[in-house]
Amino acid sequence: MKVKTTRFGELECQESQFLIFPEGLVGFPEHHRYVLLDIEGQEPFRWLQSLEEPGLAFVILDPRLFKPDYQVPITASEIEGLEIADPSRALVLTIVTVPPDNPLEMTANLLGPLLINPERGLARQLVLAGSGHPTRHRVLASSTPAEMQFAL
Repeated sequence: MKVKTTRFGELECQESQFLIFPEGLVGFPEHHRYVLLDIEGQEPFRWLQSLEEPGLAFVILDPRLFKPDYQVPITASEIEGLEIADPSRALVLTIVTVPPDNPLEMTANLLGPLLINPERGLARQLVLAGSGHPTRHRVLASSTPAEMQFAL
C-alpha cells in the first residue's frame, strides 16, 4: 500500500508494518492508524507515521539503548487488550523529541512508552503514573553506548 508523508514523500508499505492504537496517542486521540518505518541511515531511530495525517510522524527509539535498566510493567489487561500471546515478544519504544536547533539535546518520554504487539499490529501508549520516570529524559549523555554514536 502507498502511504503519503510530508517528510518522506510517498512510501510503499506492507500491511504487516501497520499499527492500530485503539485509544490514539496522548494528545492525538483521533489518530489511530500508524505505520512503523525504518529509514535507511537513521538507525537506531525509527518513525511512527500516521496513516491518517501525512504531516504527523514521531521519532521513536528503543529505550534500552540509552537506559538499559528501563522496565515497563505490563498488566494483564494490557496483555489481553493488545492480544499479546508472549510478553517477551512485545516491543517497548519511546517517543523522542529532537530540538531542531540542537539535536544533541534530544529527550525521550519514559513516562509514556509505546507498548506494541507486532504480531497483531496492536499498540497502546502507556502512562506510567507514579513511576518517577520523566517525560524528558536526556538520550545522549556522557555514558552513551557506542551504538548510539551517530552523525546528526
